[in-house]
Amino acid sequence: MTPLPTPGPTSGPTPGPAARPPRPPAALRMTPGRWLALAIGVPVALALIGWTGFSLVSTLGQASFPVNATIPLEHGRLTAHMNGADINLRPGRAENGQARLTGTAHYSLIRPHLAVHGGNLNFDCRIPTGDCGLDAKLAVPPRTVVSLATGGGNMQVSGLQSSVTLNSGGGDVTVSGPEGPVTVDTGGGNLTAGDLSGTLRFSTGGGDVNGNGLFAPTVTTDSGGGNVTLAFTRPPAKLDVTSGGGDITILLPPGGTEYAITDRPGGGDYSRANTVRINSASANKITVDSGGGNIRIATAG
Repeated sequence: MTPLPTPGPTSGPTPGPAARPPRPPAALRMTPGRWLALAIGVPVALALIGWTGFSLVSTLGQASFPVNATIPLEHGRLTAHMNGADINLRPGRAENGQARLTGTAHYSLIRPHLAVHGGNLNFDCRIPTGDCGLDAKLAVPPRTVVSLATGGGNMQVSGLQSSVTLNSGGGDVTVSGPEGPVTVDTGGGNLTAGDLSGTLRFSTGGGDVNGNGLFAPTVTTDSGGGNVTLAFTRPPAKLDVTSGGGDITILLPPGGTEYAITDRPGGGDYSRANTVRINSASANKITVDSGGGNIRIATAG
């Protein structure tokens, strides 16, 4: 029998010592700064998650309902606060001295509240998120004195024969035809006006002012930064225009009327047409302050 060969030494690398397992990471030490970050960050994160979920639910849960309400006037006056409403204000039939509101209210989750107390009309949204507003027509007897605030909505007003005070809180306003004094504050929206004869006070907080066919004797305008363009069909007796930086254009009616003009371009260009006659002693006063924008005074046509 042939003897089996004796196994020799195995070839290859010689195994070394066994590797040590990695050390676990050291525990994070809670410093005062880290405790403060947790105390602030966790509630804020939870609040954001909750608010986002609530906003999503309120956006999905939308509904609407028709509005048809009569508002008795008090001594020929109507005061309306319509939060988030777009209003079309027009003269209507004098139905027992009442105004009428018709339209559609839309909302999310919580139904808004419409209340009528005497000559006061209120439309309130119950929550500050989601969809809530009113698209409506407001018809009032022609000689009604109206004070209307929309809290951000747009307004269209025409044909009234008494004084009108409008505050859109940021929405755009279009007004034409009132024969009495008109006061408008858009809070930032644009203002378009035409065919107005009463004392006018316009303020926009930043939006543009565009007036056409004006024959009001006294006009005060402050755009807060937007452009102002005013075109007159009758010479104004007192015109005061201020812009926080926008351009100002004034178009006066042709004719022989003389004006006492005070201009403050504040850095912008100033131009006056030769057809505009100047007399520092004139009773027709024009004061223009552009805050840095350009000023142009010319005659229409």
